[in-house]
Amino acid sequence: MKIILLGPPGSGKGTVSENLVKDFSAAHISPGEILREEVSKETTLGIEIKKYIEKGNLVPNQFIVEIIKLEIIGKKDFILDGFPRSLDQAEAIKDIPLDVVLYLDVPEKVVIERFSGRRTCSNNHGYHIKYLPPKKEGLCDIDGLPLSKRKDDKPDIIKERFRVYHKNTAPLVEYYKKKGLLISVDASPAPEKVYAEVKKALKKISKK
Repeated sequence: MKIILLGPPGSGKGTVSENLVKDFSAAHISPGEILREEVSKETTLGIEIKKYIEKGNLVPNQFIVEIIKLEIIGKKDFILDGFPRSLDQAEAIKDIPLDVVLYLDVPEKVVIERFSGRRTCSNNHGYHIKYLPPKKEGLCDIDGLPLSKRKDDKPDIIKERFRVYHKNTAPLVEYYKKKGLLISVDASPAPEKVYAEVKKALKKISKK
């Protein structure tokens, strides 16, 4: 199954995609993870990308589209996590066949609360001190690495990311709705409830 996950910052795209990978054995393609890897390696590209990420701005298309197309090559099933982020990007990949576009809908107020408690390890495994706590406080369940708060989880940066999202990414909801690919899921509840709704929606798609 070929899936795009859409939603504002903090809508739970990463958590949903992790579960989808387990249940559907699809390749997880996250531009955010790919870009953060470049940043952590302090490559020339990573240094440029960091300037955009830390300000809460979108990374320019020229860095993203080609990375995505390269990642998709040869993959029968995949999940695009948080891509495309603009109509230009959507048009750039319109020749890629899709089964469904899942839109995780959540208000800004809920996201700010989520981000204030979000923690990740250096391998990008995500947790939340209230909604998805690790078994041992401050340590990743998977690799035992220490958990920390990301620099782009500060409230002022979150608000800026929401502003950028509504300007550039929100129009994609209407774009994919017109194509008959969009399914909207309320992403405000706890992660397990959100994912239960996602699975229910995908089952309906697979039966068609």
